Amino acid sequence: MQYNRNNMSDLNTFKSFSEGVHRAKISNVINKKSKSGKDMFQIDLEGELGEQGNYWLTFGLDWSDSNLNRLLASIEDNNQTIAPIDYGFNHNTLGFLKNKRVFIMAKAKSGTYIDKNGDEKQSIGTDIKNFLTKEEFSKNQSNNQTNLHESSNTQKTYHQSSLPGTDPLQDNRSFANGGFGGTVNISDDDLPF
Repeated sequence: MQYNRNNMSDLNTFKSFSEGVHRAKISNVINKKSKSGKDMFQIDLEGELGEQGNYWLTFGLDWSDSNLNRLLASIEDNNQTIAPIDYGFNHNTLGFLKNKRVFIMAKAKSGTYIDKNGDEKQSIGTDIKNFLTKEEFSKNQSNNQTNLHESSNTQKTYHQSSLPGTDPLQDNRSFANGGFGGTVNISDDDLPF
């Protein structure tokens, strides 16, 4: 490769899903092993607004088949035909899942983690918690709209003014209102630019 400044990669523009329900597409599926050694698929998801997230479907657990059936129901509810194959941790399932449209629910992460320097940090962002059927998606979508509407009304109804000394336009002690001893005279020579 020859160096070419014009061909460098963009800055990391990773955007996680916001908390709530979303339409998404399975952009990739990767065979992996869980920490306990169980087979699993890492399912990479991409949202309509460029959001990205992952879901890990672990096999060999009591609820593995029901989780896979939920994923397939979400695909079917996005008007996509479910192929008549044997589903499980196999190449056919992996290939079938790629590029399928799904409904998902994202929840805010909770808890903490240890960073590479050994410091405990608060988790941020969201986790993909579940695949949804069309009915569940519609119900949760309308609930989100209602909650957003109620919270915006609540903010308007219970609006709290700025604390004293923090709003320069409301506080008569601020420089903006001539407070703290009157006017401030600054000449152009006093400015650093």
